[in-house]
Amino acid sequence: MTGKAAAKRLVLTMFTHSRCQLCVNAKEALEQVRKQVPFEMTEVDIKQRGNEKWFEEYKYDVPVIHANGEFLLWHRVNVSDTISKLQKLISNKDLK
Repeated sequence: MTGKAAAKRLVLTMFTHSRCQLCVNAKEALEQVRKQVPFEMTEVDIKQRGNEKWFEEYKYDVPVIHANGEFLLWHRVNVSDTISKLQKLISNKDLK
């Protein structure tokens, strides 16, 4: 890929687990964010085998959101604040 689209790739990772109501709410809020700031999203179930590191790190804090591998926010997603954070991240970095 070349050009502006390739330089501005944004990937969010949500650390979650199956019994997390705040995570459901966060996903809904992130869909609103995505209307203003396009991104790809992956989910990591911290209770799944192989994710012990993330369980130990975030067992009391899900949902936790990373943007391109770096911590962005946790617990609740405020739509306008998250849009601002992501726009700032995009403008300050050459995302790939």
